[in-house]
Amino acid sequence: MEYHSPHKIPITVSDISSFIFSAGSPAFRKSPLYFDAESPTKCYSLEQAEVMVKRVAKGLQDLGMKPGERVLLVSGNQLHFPVLLWGVIAAGCIFTGCTPAASVQELEYQLKDSGATLILSGPEAVHKAIEVASRVNLPFSRIYSFCSVDSDPEPQPCNLKPWTAFWAPPAEVKGWNWKRITSKKEAQATTAIINYSSGTTGFPKGVEITHYNLIANAEQGHHKRSLVADTERGKARKERLERSGERWLAGIPMYHAYGQTYFCMNAILSGAKVFIMREFSLEKYMHFLDIYRITNMNAVPTIMVMLSKDPSATNYNFSSIEQAVCGSAPLGKDIGRAVAERLLRPGVGVKQGWGMTECTCTGTAFAPDDEDDGGSVGWLMANLSAKIVSLDSKDFGNQKEASNGRKIGEIWLSGPNVMKGYFSKPKETAETLIYDERTGKRWLRTGDIGYFDARGCLFIVDRLKELIKVKGLQVAPAEIEAVLLLHPGVQDAAVAAVKKGEFEYPRGYVVRRTKELSTKELQEWVQERLSRHKWLVGGISFIELVPRTASGKVKRRELLNAKLASRESKI
Repeated sequence: MEYHSPHKIPITVSDISSFIFSAGSPAFRKSPLYFDAESPTKCYSLEQAEVMVKRVAKGLQDLGMKPGERVLLVSGNQLHFPVLLWGVIAAGCIFTGCTPAASVQELEYQLKDSGATLILSGPEAVHKAIEVASRVNLPFSRIYSFCSVDSDPEPQPCNLKPWTAFWAPPAEVKGWNWKRITSKKEAQATTAIINYSSGTTGFPKGVEITHYNLIANAEQGHHKRSLVADTERGKARKERLERSGERWLAGIPMYHAYGQTYFCMNAILSGAKVFIMREFSLEKYMHFLDIYRITNMNAVPTIMVMLSKDPSATNYNFSSIEQAVCGSAPLGKDIGRAVAERLLRPGVGVKQGWGMTECTCTGTAFAPDDEDDGGSVGWLMANLSAKIVSLDSKDFGNQKEASNGRKIGEIWLSGPNVMKGYFSKPKETAETLIYDERTGKRWLRTGDIGYFDARGCLFIVDRLKELIKVKGLQVAPAEIEAVLLLHPGVQDAAVAAVKKGEFEYPRGYVVRRTKELSTKELQEWVQERLSRHKWLVGGISFIELVPRTASGKVKRRELLNAKLASRESKI
C-alpha cells in the first residue's frame, strides 16, 4: 500500500541563485534580513547579499574554480554563511560543509571523499584544516579563513588570507551573472550541495542535492507553513504574524542540511528575519528567543530536554512563539508536553518533524495549526509518496500494540526532494535508491522504521541499524531514552546494545544532574515503565557527555569509549 501527501504543489524550475534573488517584492529585498544575534546592527538585505554573492562567485571563478568543483567549509555559524553558500553555488561549484568539531581523521575523510580543491575554515578549525590539507598535498594557498566581513579585517590565524581576499571588486560584477537553469532536466542533474550522511549503513557518504531538490524542499516547507486552519485560533495566529512578521533564530548548525534548507531557503520564502547565533549556549538561546520575539522555534531533542529541566527557563518570555518544532532525532512526547506546559503560550505545542539528508531535509511535518499529542512526526510533505516495506526477519514486540495493528516496517520515500545519489558511490546509490520500472518512481530506502496511522500521520519507531534484538524482540533505543530523560535527575541519556554471552541487551549511558542519582534508582524507574525485554540488563554507565552529531543524533558507536564519571552498575 502506498501513502500519498494530501497536497500537490507546482515546483519551480530554476537555478538556486535566480530563485533566491527573485523572491518577494523589491521592498522586501531591500529590507534587512540576516542579523548577527550577538550584534544585530551587523546585518544585510537580499539586495546587499546579491552583490556579495556575485563578488564571491566571480572571485572563485577567477581563482580557477571550474563548474562542479567542490568547496569545503569547516566552521561554525557566521553571519555571512548564506552569502558563502549562495556564492559557491552561483559560481557553478558545489558546496560541502563539515563540523569544526570533526577530528583530523574525519575531516581528512570528507576532504578526500568529496575531492574538494578549496577549503574555508573558521578560526576554531584552522589548525586541523592546515594539517589535513598537508596530508592530501593541497597547497596552503588553497585554504582561506572564513572570517567576518569587515572593511578592515584583523590578521587571520596562521597567516591565512581572509576569504574576502578572493572576492571580485564591486565594479567587476556589475555586468557579471551566474549561469541560468531553465529546464527541469538540468535542474535535476546539477548538483549544488554535497552533505555527508551515514545513510543506512557504513561510513559517511556524500549526498548529492541538486538545484531541483533544494528548491522543491524549500517550496514544500513553505507550503506546509502557509496552511491556516479555518478556526478562530488559526485566523488569530495568522493575523498576529501578519502584524509582527516572522522572526527565526538560527541556533543550530547552518552547514547542516536543516540549516541550509530552513535558514537559507525557507526563511526567504516566509519573509522571516533570521538571527544567527555564532555558537550555542542554552542561556543565549533563551535570551535571544525572548528579546528578538522569535515566532518559530526550531530545536533538536537535546535542546528540548534542557528547556524542560533548566530552572532558569521560566525567567524568559516565550509568548511570541507561534510554532515549536523538534527534529533530527525522536523526542519523547512527554518531554515536548513538559516544554509546552512550562514555557509556551496556551495552544502552542511542541510538534515533531521527520526527514533525512537523503531527502534534502524534510519528509514529514505538521502545519502550524495541526493538533497532535507529540507522538507522530506529521503528514507527508506535498508531492511525496511513501510505503512501509515489511521486514519479515524482525519482530517488533509490543511496538505492534502501539501501532494499533498498523503495518510496521522500513519507510520508503519518493518525491522531488529525494537526492540525486551518493557522490562517486554507484553501488551504495543502487542499494539505497530503487527504481520501479512499472510506475517510474525512484524510491529512497530510508533505513527508518515506522508506521502510518489511520489519519495518514507517520510514527517513527527507530533506525533499522540501531534496533537491539533482545531474545528475538526488537527494542528501539529511542523509546528507552525517552523514559530515562523523564527522570528529574537525568540531564541527558543514550542507549546502545552490549553483548552478554551470546545475547544483546540494552545499556544506558546517563549524564546526571546530581551525583545522588544511583543506578538502582534508574533501573527501577525503567522497570516500572517498560516491558521486561526493554529493561537495562546491559547495565548503566554514568558519563560526562553523550556523544552526538552536530544535528543532535547520538553517536552510538562512540558510547563504549565514553569517559565514565563513576562506576558502572553491575546487573
